[in-house]
Amino acid sequence: MAHDRRTSWVRRWFTLSMLALVLAALCGCGGSAQKVLYAVGPGSPNVTIFTVSSSGELTLTSDSVSTGSAPVAIGIDPLLRFAYVVDSAGGIGLGGVSQYVMNASTGALAVATLPATGGTTSPSTPVPTGVNPSAIAIDSSGTFAFVANKGSNSISVFTIDPTGGALTEVKQLVPPCTTNQPAPCPLPTAAAPSALATTGKMLFVAMANAGAGSVATYTFNSTGTLSSPPTSTTAAGVNPSAMQMDSSGKFLFVADSTTNKVAVFSIGSSGQLSAVGTGNTGTTPVSVRVHPSGKFLYTANQGSNDVSAFSIDGSGALAPLSGSPVSAGTSPSYVTTDTSGSFLFVANRDSNNISVFSIDSSGALKPVTGSPFGSVVINPVALASIN
Repeated sequence: MAHDRRTSWVRRWFTLSMLALVLAALCGCGGSAQKVLYAVGPGSPNVTIFTVSSSGELTLTSDSVSTGSAPVAIGIDPLLRFAYVVDSAGGIGLGGVSQYVMNASTGALAVATLPATGGTTSPSTPVPTGVNPSAIAIDSSGTFAFVANKGSNSISVFTIDPTGGALTEVKQLVPPCTTNQPAPCPLPTAAAPSALATTGKMLFVAMANAGAGSVATYTFNSTGTLSSPPTSTTAAGVNPSAMQMDSSGKFLFVADSTTNKVAVFSIGSSGQLSAVGTGNTGTTPVSVRVHPSGKFLYTANQGSNDVSAFSIDGSGALAPLSGSPVSAGTSPSYVTTDTSGSFLFVANRDSNNISVFSIDSSGALKPVTGSPFGSVVINPVALASIN
């Protein structure tokens, strides 16, 4: 009897084990996706792709793809399906956005396809924006992409095709735009937009005009139409250059490249902003990143060639971390973290390299072995990381 029970148990264990293996194969469970870093810069017409080792070292892959002539920003669909690269066109004339389908396991990119016509698909081509587009934000559902057009004081809105990843402009029917006007038809803003952030059905737009900075709160409906005028506008320093909110959507952090501060705002239920306080950065902060945990914040300080690091308390207040700021390359222009918050990546525009720091439990930064790494991209100004 004992032998029979043991045999029966072994058979059940074997059956369950095989079932688990089959389910893992079907759903992709059990596999480990490679950490990937994307880099773009106006000096190179391509998206460069690196793999990131468990210790943070960067290795250039052969998967780089061509893009517009002067790429300045890259946005990743929150569902890890698509990637979008903003081409400023050198700030002269209309810019554009190139569209890619992303392999979330390897990071490889392929040109997105247009919706099928007559049963066949075709590769997408860059969609036009306003003049000198400088930033992109994608809503949490992966339905809409928003682009800040710094040279024409406007916001372009696009729907994202969930199958092929192609973008279609949502015309903002505010004068001088009309139903019959061909694209592009962005929403005019009160000043030059420099940064975007989105949560729920709200879009925050940082702007600067004649020495006065502000953040405008817009709402958008199910079709992607933005409210006009914005639902509220809040003063924000002199020259807000970068902006990000924490993952909970409770706080908005705005870097001011003129006053060398990060302003903190709490976000109300309808998108109204209330000032919490400020933190002092290095010289000319141009990029800001909140750690995935929501406990730390980092800025790239282009003028002082370093990175400032802060802790964030429950009220959103900032406090400098021990050892901050830390040295980076020349003209650090962008900071981002990996998804787990293990590493901080810094694009150094004028030294053409990427600094990588490990992040410990206190938020402190330590350069990884081999950092900084050659970027291949000339004048890297934007990064994006997955996995």
